[in-house]
Amino acid sequence: MVNLLGLKIKNMDISKLPLKDIYDLVKEGEIDPLKAVIVLKEIEKKAKEYKSKITDIALEELDNYPKIGAIIDGYNVKTKKSPGRWDFKHIPEIYELEEKIKEVKEKHKGAYHQMLQNLTTLGDGGEVIIPANFKQGKDIIIITKEND
Repeated sequence: MVNLLGLKIKNMDISKLPLKDIYDLVKEGEIDPLKAVIVLKEIEKKAKEYKSKITDIALEELDNYPKIGAIIDGYNVKTKKSPGRWDFKHIPEIYELEEKIKEVKEKHKGAYHQMLQNLTTLGDGGEVIIPANFKQGKDIIIITKEND
């Protein structure tokens, strides 16, 4: 048996935990939605921390299983190599081209801001600079912990 959130459970099937869904509690007015967001943020932070701490141990444990992985509580747990990453920072040609791209993007962003003021931006040769497209961001919730 595992003690999770103060509850004795035989397997890790979260849907079977005897807890009321937090969404339903908020919807029914039993929990303040802002407090629920804070609690979920804290759970998310702790989950990432614990997962990070446990991952190396779990990878070692998976060495004891065949390549197809382990079936645990209906989940197939196995290893997979993450994709590698290319690094071009040491290549002057690529660095220079990326800097040029940044400059061109800034020019088109500027044209967008000029367009908002009903102005047209012209390049050095008199050509019209096409404004970049801008997709407005949505409202998000920012949570910071106040110092005690």
